[in-house]
Amino acid sequence: MGKLRVDFYESGIGETITVTFPSGGVGIVDAHPSQHSYRPDILQLIAGRTLHFVCLTHPHADHGVDLIPVLEQHPHIPEFWSTIFEIPAFIFGVEQTVSFPSPVREFAAKMNQDWGEFLVDLFGAVIERKIPRRLLRSDLHEYIIDGVEVHCLGPDESAQNSFFDAYVKKLTSPHVEVPDPNSISAILAFKFGQSVVVLGADALKKNWESAVKHFRKRALPKARLLKAPHHGARNSFNLQKDNITYLDICSNSPKAKAVLFAGDAKHPDRDVYTRLRERTEVFCLSNGRRPPVIDTNPLRLQIPGARIAHPAPICNPVVSLELEEEGNVNVLAGVSCEACQPRQ
Repeated sequence: MGKLRVDFYESGIGETITVTFPSGGVGIVDAHPSQHSYRPDILQLIAGRTLHFVCLTHPHADHGVDLIPVLEQHPHIPEFWSTIFEIPAFIFGVEQTVSFPSPVREFAAKMNQDWGEFLVDLFGAVIERKIPRRLLRSDLHEYIIDGVEVHCLGPDESAQNSFFDAYVKKLTSPHVEVPDPNSISAILAFKFGQSVVVLGADALKKNWESAVKHFRKRALPKARLLKAPHHGARNSFNLQKDNITYLDICSNSPKAKAVLFAGDAKHPDRDVYTRLRERTEVFCLSNGRRPPVIDTNPLRLQIPGARIAHPAPICNPVVSLELEEEGNVNVLAGVSCEACQPRQ
C-alpha cells in the first residue's frame, strides 16, 4: 500500500518542499538553495522521477528562485501552479508597449526590481516551454493526484483581485499602497485517507480566518502535518484569545507535527513559537530561538536598541515524514526540537 511522503529541506532563508505521492511521483512546492549545501541540487532531487507539478506559492524569491532550473530543464512538467499570473505579464507588457521614457515605464522598471529577476526568468521558462498553468484559488474545486485530494484553501478571489488592482491603480497614482505579496500566498491541503497535510507558505493571519472556514466546509480531517506559515512570524498568527489560527485545523490527539523554516535571528516570533510548542510537536529546519553555535558578540558591546543579527542555526538538514491512509505519521528523517526554546 502506498503512502504520502513530504520532505522539507534546509534552504537558508527560504524553503524547499517535495511531496511524494503513493505511486512514487513527486510535486515541488517552492524551492530555494541552501548556502550550507545540506540540500541536494534541485535537479538531482527529482532526477528520473515523474513530476506531477511545480508550485510557486507566492512571488517571493526565497520561495521560488530554485524552481527556475526545474522549469527550464526538467524533461516533462505537466503543470505549473501559482496564485497569480497577471503581474509578470503586466510588467512585461508595459515595458514592451511604452517605448519612450515616461513615469509609467519608470514604474514598470521599479516593479521589475521589486519583484526580482527571478520572476522574469521563472515565468519566462513557463511561457517559452508552454507549460500548462493552474491557478490556485480557494473557490476552485479540489483535484486528485494518485488518489490524493489537493485542496486550495487560499487565497480568496477577492484577495487576488485587490492585489492586481492595486498594481494597475499605482500606474496613475504613485501613492496607492500595494498589498503584501504574502496576502496571496497559497494555502494547500493534501488529503490522503484520514491523513491531511497543510502547507501554508507565508499566508498572513487574515488569510487563515478564511482558510479555516474553507477547511471546515470541506469536512477535512484535522491536519496531522503542518508547515508553520511565514517562518513562525507574528503576522501569520492571531495571538488574541478566541481568534482563528491555523492551529484550529490541526490534530490535538495525537498532536500534529509542525515543521518550521526560520532562516534568521528574528524568526520564529517567541510567542508564536510558544503556541506551536504547546499544540504541536515541532521539527525545525532552522530556528533563530536556538542559541547560535558561534558567539555573535564576543566584545560584549551594549548598544541601546541594537540587535545582534545572525543567521538561524541549523537544527535538521532535512525533515521527512510519511503519512498512512489511516492517519498515522512516521518520522523518516529529523528530530523534534526539544533544545530550541523561546528566549526572553
